[in-house]
Amino acid sequence: LEQELANSYLAELPGLLNDGPLKLRIVTWNIAAVNNNPFEYWITHQSEEYAVLMQKVQHFIDNPGDRDFEVNSIFTDGMFAELKAELEAQGYPGLDEWEMRWETEYKGRMAVSGFLKDKDIGSKRLISMPDRITNTINSDGRIFMRPSVISMFDGWMGSVPSWWKMWKDYMFRTEVHTLDRLSPGVYRIQNVSQMIQQIKHSKYPAISVEEEEISIPLQILALGIFDSVLLHILNTVAAKTWQPIKRSLCEAFNQNKGQEVISILNKSYDDADVIFVQEAAAAFVDQAKAGLGKKYMVLRPYLLDGYRNQNSIILARRGRFVEGSTIDVTEHVYRLAGGGKWLAPGDLCVMAMKGVDSSRYLLASFHGDTNGLASVPVLQALDEAIKSSYPDHILIFGLDANTHKYHSQTCQGVADFHSTYTAMGFGSCWGQKPTLKTWTTRNARTYLQPQLQKAVGMSDAARKGDVNLKDWILFYNQLVSVSEAMRDNTGERRFCEDHVFPTLKFPSDHAIVSCLLTRKF
Repeated sequence: LEQELANSYLAELPGLLNDGPLKLRIVTWNIAAVNNNPFEYWITHQSEEYAVLMQKVQHFIDNPGDRDFEVNSIFTDGMFAELKAELEAQGYPGLDEWEMRWETEYKGRMAVSGFLKDKDIGSKRLISMPDRITNTINSDGRIFMRPSVISMFDGWMGSVPSWWKMWKDYMFRTEVHTLDRLSPGVYRIQNVSQMIQQIKHSKYPAISVEEEEISIPLQILALGIFDSVLLHILNTVAAKTWQPIKRSLCEAFNQNKGQEVISILNKSYDDADVIFVQEAAAAFVDQAKAGLGKKYMVLRPYLLDGYRNQNSIILARRGRFVEGSTIDVTEHVYRLAGGGKWLAPGDLCVMAMKGVDSSRYLLASFHGDTNGLASVPVLQALDEAIKSSYPDHILIFGLDANTHKYHSQTCQGVADFHSTYTAMGFGSCWGQKPTLKTWTTRNARTYLQPQLQKAVGMSDAARKGDVNLKDWILFYNQLVSVSEAMRDNTGERRFCEDHVFPTLKFPSDHAIVSCLLTRKF
């Protein structure tokens, strides 16, 4: 890679010392509310039936009492046997161990108190990971949705037996075309279940080494149990109303999200020189090219993630940067950051390119893991890359660092993150003392989603939700200064402190962050 850079015409272009101060308007936005699930977040709904439904679900899960039931009374032994036959046909190893865990660990649990509320299942990502992959799939322009309470699936789900047939057909007999993770531009043809990836103990320590070996069958089992239990609960508390309510939410939140994002960027951020985007679906790349391509070069990493659909991309303004000068150096930084220990395909996008001002830039967009533990290793990798390979480049880094109020061994705190990057010579859009009051997420998850430990009651939605400063723009203090930093949770370049978002008009659970960077010399 270094030889490629040395041989390219970038090496012959003037460095960053040759021109006067240059101003760049920078924007970063994690565009992904996890809103393939219409019930994910608490909202204000015009119908009282929504509030009644959600309160009934909350009460059932908070206080199941004698309404709780064993897992195998809903996800039966017969269903398990059918699932085992499907997995055997796929050739998965370790199914004897998997069946032993069903018999000893899962089937006899109480469905609400012992399964839905099990924090270990959440920590192991046994439900949330396969849900993210299988919930909604874009395959050659066709959209497939898992039959589930928490997807946009529009078929009638009046009973568990009728649902189970649709669920099996979706998981094992629905053929999808997805981008190959290791071969850019190459599509794989496979059924939905084959998209599910192994959960690594190295990245998620809660899952044991033994469980890692059978983590794909475990995920499929856990997802089937989860979907059947939620369906049973909703058909118990609101059989006649929950599906019409779901349909109204799908219409409000899930349709045309990519176009809504593009519309906001076009209308409110048409002066942006660089836009860092995180958690974009693979299909959004083409949408961005169509909707923003005349104004911006749409830069994507060599490998896109068509499975989790959590891709970081960069929009670089034509006229500010030299077209054809871009070199994808994501893989270089990926290796410096420790590779797969911290990163999955699509999490990071790093581009070396030439500005029309004759400066060289290293632009990086990144989405961190849930607890923010990958953010510092990635920042250190970028710092090492600059010092060892790109010393005359200006680094601008837009990221969802997933930083939180408090720091611990398992969670990256805001203050610790600030002290770490400051010691490395970086500054941020939030100035010398980032404050916890400058939060960029304020959302509250309902009880109808796969990470129940994150659920917040209806009365506490605005107060106890995910209120954190997660989104940052970083740069070297010695090279640039910052001004005009702002947050936006309306799509109109303004911030409403009392908003819980996403909203009907703002389709993400992260605020847009922007600032003006001025080169110091």
